[in-house]
Amino acid sequence: MARSAKVLIKNGTAVVGGRAARMDILIMGEKIAALGSLCPAGADEVVEAAGLLVLPGAVDTHVHFNDEFMGTTSVHDYDTGTVAAAFGGVTAVVDFSNQRPDDRSLLETIRRKKSEARGRAVVDWGVHPVITRADRRTLSEIPLAVAQGAPTVKCYLTYRSEGLMMDEAGLKAVLKRLRDSNGMLMVHAEDNDTIERNVTRLIEAGKVKPIHHARSRPPSAEDRAVRLLIRLAVETRGRVFIVHLASAHGLDLVAAARARGHAVFAETCTHYLVFTEDRLKREDGIKWICSPPLRIRAIQERLWHALREGSISLVSSDDAAYSWQAKKQGASRFDKCPNGIPGIEVRLSLLYSEGVVKGRISLPRLVELVASEPARLFGLAHCKGSLNPGSDADIVLFDPKETWTMGRESLHMAADWSAYEGIEVRGKIKKVYSRGELIIDGDRCLARKGRGRYIARRLTL
Repeated sequence: MARSAKVLIKNGTAVVGGRAARMDILIMGEKIAALGSLCPAGADEVVEAAGLLVLPGAVDTHVHFNDEFMGTTSVHDYDTGTVAAAFGGVTAVVDFSNQRPDDRSLLETIRRKKSEARGRAVVDWGVHPVITRADRRTLSEIPLAVAQGAPTVKCYLTYRSEGLMMDEAGLKAVLKRLRDSNGMLMVHAEDNDTIERNVTRLIEAGKVKPIHHARSRPPSAEDRAVRLLIRLAVETRGRVFIVHLASAHGLDLVAAARARGHAVFAETCTHYLVFTEDRLKREDGIKWICSPPLRIRAIQERLWHALREGSISLVSSDDAAYSWQAKKQGASRFDKCPNGIPGIEVRLSLLYSEGVVKGRISLPRLVELVASEPARLFGLAHCKGSLNPGSDADIVLFDPKETWTMGRESLHMAADWSAYEGIEVRGKIKKVYSRGELIIDGDRCLARKGRGRYIARRLTL
């Protein structure tokens, strides 16, 4: 069908402006043209959506494609990763690109991702540069990265041995430069000294099983890092976004900082809302090794509460898909296992099933968590995250009643194992449109490789 075609989605329940209501949606070319009770006359195609939810395409601002980590590389690239994203109703992703020791310019992190995505990506995408050294040249190029549409930069407070860790002075310098450039600092918030001491102590005591990964990275390691970041945000008046928060006290610290008017934001991830640390006690517990680690049930319930009342802004996947062979490096010692869980496809369906169906969050809040808030906070709201006229026609048709079972056979992620095997889910994605083009139709991916575009982002907070 021609790109200028008019497509009318009729009789669905659309989530718009914080409410769910029956309404029609008219697509003209790549954009949403109108909402309401619309006449099908003049439409090139009418899509019947009675009984379906009509949602904006999800936005995932935390994925790791082609990620080199702990001696391995993630199996999701811009081909397999964006196809899995599309099947999960995700129509925009923002990926991380680490500054390498031999990178002469911070801008190489953006160029590298553009090269990786060219001819492969099936959904739209952006880049978070990851700064690993706060030298003079890197700091001077932060405004250039922001100008190229990459206004969100990440640093790590841990992984010293992987060459990723940033010290306090470096963080402060990066934060100041981002403040002056209309950028935002994202941080992996775990205290490295605490973790290194615990890992050494546990290994020497012969405590090497997956559950000891969680013991080496207690909530207090998060809390110490979060406290530091809030202090730096206050001192610099900069914006800080804490990724994959999984600590109850950390939640309290963030909520208190926000109540005082500081620009401190946080996300959590799907796996913290679905799994507890009990998974790490299983024989195949290496499947669930991630950082921060899975927590106890009480903390999980606190995370759900924080999503409901707003102290956590969004839910990302933190998709980090390593092969089973790579994960098995940690079979005899937890600290050798690449940290991460493949999850880019499951987020929307699981949050509907575990959140909306079980009464933990409302349907409009789900849309905020996976679409509108990621778009707003990360500079995509001009085109993504809503069904408002003028937005890109990124639309998901979702059956709220269909039940199915997650697993390798029913999912489309590239990893040769699944952390979500056997989970019963209520709610299933039926169709996905990206910029007006039908890219997912049931179990078929119709998208042409390379159709995805780089999105230049600009923060408007």
